[in-house]
Amino acid sequence: MPLTRVSIPDDLAAGFTAGFVAAFPGRSDSGCNSGDAREPLAFLSFAASGDMRFGDPKCAANRERFLREAGIEPSRARGLELKHTRNVVFPAQDDDPAILAQAEGGADGLILDARDDELAATVTVADCMPIWILDRGSGAFGLLHSGWRGTGILEAAVRAIVLRFGSQPSSIAVILGPAIGPCCYAVSEERAAAFSAEFGDLCVARRGGTSYIDLRSANVSIAERAGIGHVLSIEACSSCDERFGSYRRQGAAAFTRMLAVCGRSPRAPDIFTARSVA
Repeated sequence: MPLTRVSIPDDLAAGFTAGFVAAFPGRSDSGCNSGDAREPLAFLSFAASGDMRFGDPKCAANRERFLREAGIEPSRARGLELKHTRNVVFPAQDDDPAILAQAEGGADGLILDARDDELAATVTVADCMPIWILDRGSGAFGLLHSGWRGTGILEAAVRAIVLRFGSQPSSIAVILGPAIGPCCYAVSEERAAAFSAEFGDLCVARRGGTSYIDLRSANVSIAERAGIGHVLSIEACSSCDERFGSYRRQGAAAFTRMLAVCGRSPRAPDIFTARSVA
């Protein structure tokens, strides 16, 4: 499984300062490099673009503004109220993802069919990891929300894509987005033990008598175990880097939910797999 680790450059593309845009790693069937105009792109808003939570008119205006700056018509966007599950839904053109999610007891991932390529998938995050996913075999694409309770949703999504579309895991490319890192994600020993038991000892760090969860290592391990074809890891801690919203850093009363988007856009990527971190 090719894994490329990148940092977010300071010199993002001129004219789009609301967040970043990244291309899926690997190559398309035509042999073109990532960033093929036919493929969806990955977007994430910065905290300065405002809170993106659902159910608030001011936040709805923030979401609409960001989507338009990203080159995506807001009426094309589909999203979910997050429940910290490992459930994934597959909304069609006229489906309401919320209704599909209710039938599953909640959902934190949505995958769109290639035939609905004018649509865009969205989730909000603020320390949890956004995971963009593209199946080049079927053309399906979407987004996952992966926090400590939802870690494992990537494996569930791969299984569901293989079952639904008859794809091979090797045709799937994912982007692991910024999330709270093991530098900052202190948890109880009980939570750390449960996480370590499921995802391995390397996914938990212990310093000074405190346990810290490593969401990124867990998802890299899941991707490798699942046989995913290509992984791009955008390495930034949302708690350390003030460009991002963070529940831990900002507090429960004031944290900024960022909007992650997966969809087709005329925007050019400003994060490429060639810009790797040491």
